Amino acid sequence: KVKVLDRTELILDIFASRAQTKEARLAVELAQLEYSLPRLKRLWTHLSRQKKGGVGLRGPGEKQLEVDRQLAQKRIVDLRRELGEVQARKEREVASRKTVRTVSLVGYTNAGKSTLMNALTQADVFVKDQLFATLDTRTRRWTLPGWGPILLSDTVGFVRNLPHHLVASFRATLEEARNADLLLHVADGSNPAVAFQIQAAYEVLEQIGIHERDTLLVVNKIDSMEPLDRQLLQNRFPNALGISARTGEGLEELAQAVSDQLSRDFPTVEVEMAAGNGKMLAYFSNYGEVFSREFTEDGRIRLVCRIAEGFLGKIRNDASLNFCKIRYQSDWQ
Repeated sequence: KVKVLDRTELILDIFASRAQTKEARLAVELAQLEYSLPRLKRLWTHLSRQKKGGVGLRGPGEKQLEVDRQLAQKRIVDLRRELGEVQARKEREVASRKTVRTVSLVGYTNAGKSTLMNALTQADVFVKDQLFATLDTRTRRWTLPGWGPILLSDTVGFVRNLPHHLVASFRATLEEARNADLLLHVADGSNPAVAFQIQAAYEVLEQIGIHERDTLLVVNKIDSMEPLDRQLLQNRFPNALGISARTGEGLEELAQAVSDQLSRDFPTVEVEMAAGNGKMLAYFSNYGEVFSREFTEDGRIRLVCRIAEGFLGKIRNDASLNFCKIRYQSDWQ
């Protein structure tokens, strides 16, 4: 007379107890129904005996089971429709921010992603030492030194063998990570199983189709690690950045690494054009970061700015703008 749960049901129950927003509650309910639908027969085995009658007649247990299945299927259809609307709204919201660089925190649950977000952005998001404390994506402005403002998003934590029903249901929640310019894979360095958790997180990233995104591995909680353990982990993951979101250790190095990574597709260029070309001046001001303006003696203006490579490509492909000269910082004398 004790409720028995398998691993997936336990994870779903934990998610259900943590869900606060409408989107999270819809996603959890859908995952629970999709998981339980093929298992409804187990709930009605005591009614499965057929009464006397001809072949094909159904007993009361089978009738009740069919009613439950139909109700569950109808609810699943309704939930998928509502979540589809949420995902479409989320996609439009993310697409509207394409002119701003975005970075997403991903990783195993309870690795300290929300604590790191608070340390970087002073966001004051909910933090607690428990599994799946964050189920909803939160996005805040993060000002990088030498770069400027970007958007930093906190996402739901992963776990080994995350139920595929749950991954599918939380697709809208993970939209920020799917469209991010850079992923910060946060791992709990103080956990003895950190290497397995890193691998499990990579498997979930592959499952949702974003494993090929540019990613920086960030080992958190190094203040709780022994020096030998820190050295062993550094030897195994030489490109990882060691930080402590609680003490602030390594956060400046992390900000610089993120800035360097984003700068690869945002070259600093020198642009020369006619001073009266207001259209182009507005273009570089809207889509780039202008560092300086200098007027030349021949009535032209020279800008030094940082702008996405894609926006420069649009200028080069426009034959009417061939009077706009562009020179990369790497070509400067």
